[in-house]
Amino acid sequence: MRRYPKINRAHIDANHPHRSTAFDDYYFLLLDPIGERQSVFIDGNQLPKRFSELQPNSIFRIGETGFGTGLTFFLGWLSFLTYAPPSTRLQWVSTEAFPLSRHDLDRALDALPLSDALIKIANQLKEAWPDPVPTCHRRFFADGRIILDLHFNDAEAVFSQLSGSIDAWCLDGFSPDRNPTLWTTELFCHLAKHSHRTTTLSTFTSARLVRDRLTEAGFSVEKVPGYGGKRDRLHAVFAKNPEQHRWVPAKHAGATNRIAIVGAGLAGAWVAQAFAQRGIAVTLFEKDRPASGASGNLQGITYAKLSIEATPNSLIQMQSLAHLRQWFRHFAPDHWQQSGALLLAQDDQARSHQDKLLAALPDGYLQMQSVSRSDASDLAGLSLNHGGLFLPDAGWLNPKGCVSELLTNILIDVKSYQQILHAEHSKDGTLLTIQSAEDLKEHQTFDLVIWTNALEASRFIAMHLPLKPVRGQITQISSVPALRMPICGDAYIAPAANGIMTCGATYAPNSDDLEPRVDDDFTNLEAANSLLQHPAWTAKDILGHRVSLRTATPDYAPIVGQIADPIDWGSRLDGLKNDASFQPTEALPYLDGQYVLAGLGSRGTLTAPITAELVVSQILGEVLPVSEAVRDALAPDRFFRRRLIRGVN
Repeated sequence: MRRYPKINRAHIDANHPHRSTAFDDYYFLLLDPIGERQSVFIDGNQLPKRFSELQPNSIFRIGETGFGTGLTFFLGWLSFLTYAPPSTRLQWVSTEAFPLSRHDLDRALDALPLSDALIKIANQLKEAWPDPVPTCHRRFFADGRIILDLHFNDAEAVFSQLSGSIDAWCLDGFSPDRNPTLWTTELFCHLAKHSHRTTTLSTFTSARLVRDRLTEAGFSVEKVPGYGGKRDRLHAVFAKNPEQHRWVPAKHAGATNRIAIVGAGLAGAWVAQAFAQRGIAVTLFEKDRPASGASGNLQGITYAKLSIEATPNSLIQMQSLAHLRQWFRHFAPDHWQQSGALLLAQDDQARSHQDKLLAALPDGYLQMQSVSRSDASDLAGLSLNHGGLFLPDAGWLNPKGCVSELLTNILIDVKSYQQILHAEHSKDGTLLTIQSAEDLKEHQTFDLVIWTNALEASRFIAMHLPLKPVRGQITQISSVPALRMPICGDAYIAPAANGIMTCGATYAPNSDDLEPRVDDDFTNLEAANSLLQHPAWTAKDILGHRVSLRTATPDYAPIVGQIADPIDWGSRLDGLKNDASFQPTEALPYLDGQYVLAGLGSRGTLTAPITAELVVSQILGEVLPVSEAVRDALAPDRFFRRRLIRGVN
């Protein structure tokens, strides 16, 4: 069974904020911590020179083993903004298996002799410091020019599953004799798999075992003068040809001046926002008006529904839940309420599942807490029939309002009432045939097209995508002012917004009927009342309803990433019909400039932001914010491969 990753908290000396008691070592050279970090890692990897030589609109990716207090990251940030051309971006990918608490981070940074510029940077990290959840925490700084991917997890676990390449490695962590797990041959081999011929590596140690293991992994290693009384340290360059990742899409090789996103629901809005945050302009087409489909509901409950096993779908939900506090904080209060949410266990089976889930989750995971019926009632402000799980980071949002806010960026050109009729691939890009509300047709060519138009995406994609409609009807009911947070069970009830509450939603797979049904309102009302000790609503409390279609997949995971050509892949992957472990002999080709984000299903309000980041990172050559296993499990071609294995044409 796939298990959730575990992490430990750092144990810091009460009398010295820079000393780990668990490893009996210091995070850096105490005499001159800034000078040491600058010399060993920033100058050791020749970062100022390499930053200054970056081509316009390019990205530089740094990998680090052991984030610690973040001091090396601060210096890399400052160097990048000093030397790099203005249109370039920096990505810093770091791991930390023993993250500092917020209190210990404050102590550590406040005790450093930081310049005014570094103090400003340190304060931004303090504000963005993640909760101790074992996942990749993505943070943006410097107006989107700097991305920090901070993995709270073991370095070997992260880098063995990294999806992307690194340009410079900062090999940090406590000394090899104090923390041997950060200096193993296995870890160095994983670093090598994500390096290329100009990838450099620098570290403070000159230990023979480190030098030998780096050499064995394929690095050309040399001793160079150390810093602060150390005679030597190690510098290395990757000396082999980069490993070929046969199943993984490469960075988009062409221009990114003309980007089209088709579909202006939450998925399309988050993709557009992800590009705009990086300073990249996009055109967003919508056949109706933004948020006119499933994203048009007035309320949506945003929470995670995890499996006992750490499936890719559960991991992406856990990661998304950990980002809500940061990524949703800019929404207006009437568009996002981080109120917490309750997941009630309405029978013995549900209670057993919740108990097993809590046992499977990492120790100290506070994002899901068991609560009794009494405690749940106190949290909700109403007398409930059951206890269950309390999710303090969850809440409810107004999807339409959130879409509207996401699309206010001047780099997002929204084309409402513009329907895409046809898409044709050519050497110049993708030619879209567009029909306006006045039935006028025009043709435009784009370098990139990202299909975020739910079920309709299948019309434009040759590779089979088993997207299915799920009809859902929500019911608007009279307000019960006491409800403080959403409660979820066989149905959900959301707190009042503008004097109206929402309950629902029905779930009818493979139905595309948009006509409201009176019976569905009664079903929603009955399910909502079943959550309470004292039924609160009757038929006279029904104020309205709305029907929309969610888009789901057979495995309930979203479809995210670059699209492949089924005819080309069919010939290259014929071996899968006889051997499920078959591997192609060379990297598989993908359709240039064609991407999809669809099938978000019931958890779309939660997972849309991180899946949008996955798509945009894949396009721009960034290291993905998810593991390679998760990328593969969400890839559009996964169903094609499964059909080949099963012998289905």
